[in-house]
Amino acid sequence: MNHLKKTFIFLLALVAILSVSGCSQNAGSQGAQPGGSTPPPEQTEQKPVTVVDAIDREVAVPDSIERVAITCQGGTTHQISVMGASGKITAQPAMTQFPMLLKMFPHFNSVINGGSFDNVNIEEIIKADPDMVFVGVTSAKGNKLIEDTGFATYTMYIGSADVETQKKEFGMTGTLLGNPGRANEVVQYYTSKLAMVEKLVAKVPEAEKKSVYYVNGGITKASSGVWGDSLITGSGGINVTKEFAQGAKGAEISVEQVMQWNPDVIVTQKAQGNLEAITGDTRASDLSAIKNRQVYQFPIGAFWWDRPSPEAPLGFMWLATVLYPEYTKEIDLKKETKDFYKTFYNYELSDEEYASFF
Repeated sequence: MNHLKKTFIFLLALVAILSVSGCSQNAGSQGAQPGGSTPPPEQTEQKPVTVVDAIDREVAVPDSIERVAITCQGGTTHQISVMGASGKITAQPAMTQFPMLLKMFPHFNSVINGGSFDNVNIEEIIKADPDMVFVGVTSAKGNKLIEDTGFATYTMYIGSADVETQKKEFGMTGTLLGNPGRANEVVQYYTSKLAMVEKLVAKVPEAEKKSVYYVNGGITKASSGVWGDSLITGSGGINVTKEFAQGAKGAEISVEQVMQWNPDVIVTQKAQGNLEAITGDTRASDLSAIKNRQVYQFPIGAFWWDRPSPEAPLGFMWLATVLYPEYTKEIDLKKETKDFYKTFYNYELSDEEYASFF
């Protein structure tokens, strides 16, 4: 009897196993294809990654960019260099006005010169065979010529941006070059250093704030525009050309207007003859800035410190120390500069090289 009971239980278990097995086979066969293959998962179309340039175009990001041409002389070369992509530059205008840049990246001396802005040399750009051409926002004619030849372009602001727009451009450039992490580092650097300057100059009493006139050349050559306004106000100064801030970067201002403003400080881009054109202008000799010898040239590192580029926060720091030395003693400009070069150019800047910027 016990033997029969065991046999009966075994038969029930066998039936149960066969039933489960059959269900499994049926479930697996419902989606089976002829030949026993399993259908692939449903594919969803992935949209290409795009970035937006200075003329609000959406530009598709290639899988990789190995060769770059530049036809604008803003801070584009410096942006690409701090993104770790200096070796990808196969064509750009001559950079002879930036000896520090050429010292750090000597191969720039031998890259193709494909012209600049509207004066591009298509034959030379073709030789450079770029995957992407970085062009300027002011040269629609030259940019179209490049595009009509079949090259992809990305339009840069080249000085027409404010600080926040410039930071966005860093992000776009980093994405294009496949290094968004580095772009984020540059943006964080901008944010932290400008915040530091803002905190220090916020301590300056209103009665001690200085009016600043920013020029590029003679006394009537105002460097207005949103960047110049950002630079002056971000360093704690009062921009005398505020009403021109949205206008052309090279606005012509009458001597009479400059005399009416009577700025405390005049700053200019570092270039041959700029300082003498201001201090030697007899029409403006009664200006407070000239009488008090408060006329300064912005330093040049790998790029002009008064123009948009990765080095621009150093220009903010410099101007703040010029305007308010008593309130900005915490800024060690030499250390800040050396730290920047080490971090972003992987270059050990010497004391002599630093001194040459001024």
